[in-house]
This record gives sequence, structure tokens and C-alpha cells, in this order.
Amino acid sequence: MNRVIAAFVLVLYLGTATELPQLAKLPVLIAHYIEHAAREHLSIADFLHEHYMQGDVYDADRSRDLQLPFKVDIAGAWQLAVAPCCIESVILTPPGHSLLSPCLYCASLLSGIAPRIWHPPATA
Repeated sequence: MNRVIAAFVLVLYLGTATELPQLAKLPVLIAHYIEHAAREHLSIADFLHEHYMQGDVYDADRSRDLQLPFKVDIAGAWQLAVAPCCIESVILTPPGHSLLSPCLYCASLLSGIAPRIWHPPATA
């Protein structure tokens, strides 16, 4: 069960906090390349150079160009912030044990670090 939870957290993180969902736009990239190759006889290198190395080009198919991967940010992506100790506790906690206490324990350990960083060391 812990592996299932860990896999779910990993997939959730990769799908929301990284650029991995941009890969879902690869079929649009292939279709757009085929359109250009039929019209202009471009190689794949020329196509990629035209669409990714020349900055924003305002041409007749600009709306189609903006559908390509990594051209615009995907709006509405969630950000998942999980403390590493909580992820570790999800993976390492034996079945039947509470996951809440390790996360609270980690939070209590980390809570006093910031104030100590900004104060000079105490002299004895």
C-alpha cells in the first residue's frame, strides 16, 4: 500500500509541478510538422529551428504555433509542496501505523531552524 501511495504522489507531482504535461502536446507538434513539410518541404531540423530558435514569430499560422509544446505555459497547474520527511514517512511507515505523527515530528524539527540561522551564536 505504501508503494501505491508513493507512486500516486510521484505521478501527482510530475503531472502538476513539472513540465511533463507539455509532452501531451507532441501529437500537435507532429501534425504541424507534417503540414509544414507538405507546403514547404522542410526538414525536421529546419522546422524545429523555425519554431523554437527564432523567438516569437507572428505569421499566418501563429494560433497553431502557440499550440506546440513549450510555447506557452499550461494554465491552472497545481503546485504540490510536500516536505521530504513526509514522503519518506509515506514510503517507510509500516502498515497500520499513523502517517500523521512523522509529518508533525518533521515540522516541529524544522520549525526552529530559521530563527537560529539569523541570530549570532551565543557566547559562553
